[in-house]
Amino acid sequence: MNDISEVVRNLMSLATKKDITISSAESCTGGLISKYLTDLSGSSKFFNSSVIAYSNTSKIKLLNVSKKTLKEQGAVSKEVAIEMAKGLLEATNSTIAIAVTGIMELNKNEDNQKPTGVWICWCCADQYKTLYRDLEGNRTENRTETARLGISGLYDFIKEIYF
Repeated sequence: MNDISEVVRNLMSLATKKDITISSAESCTGGLISKYLTDLSGSSKFFNSSVIAYSNTSKIKLLNVSKKTLKEQGAVSKEVAIEMAKGLLEATNSTIAIAVTGIMELNKNEDNQKPTGVWICWCCADQYKTLYRDLEGNRTENRTETARLGISGLYDFIKEIYF
């Protein structure tokens, strides 16, 4: 399933059937995952909420990400993605959370840059799964690809956990 709208339709059907609620914590996608998840009529049956935590301060205050983790691992890390997802579950009481943190394009004015790429975490009360993906497109393409990966992975995570 590569078409985002098809994946969201299937996700909505599966989540509704399983009585699952979903929330998203988005940094680098700036709400794009939430946009796709709410494009379909009836999305309120499964979609609970979204937090756009773009800055480190918002990750700390809104999602309970540890300052120590941010300092030692960096904002674009597996550990931060996990803490974002777990913090979101606590804040929303959703069944499942998806969290994304990444770099969508190189800043031509900076030295010592990290490569473009994204960490995604899918999380429920007692399990989580993570994925790192290098990204090679422009900013818009990378945000779209991250949302596609996140939503497709969310569908797969639900199938693995709840079937």
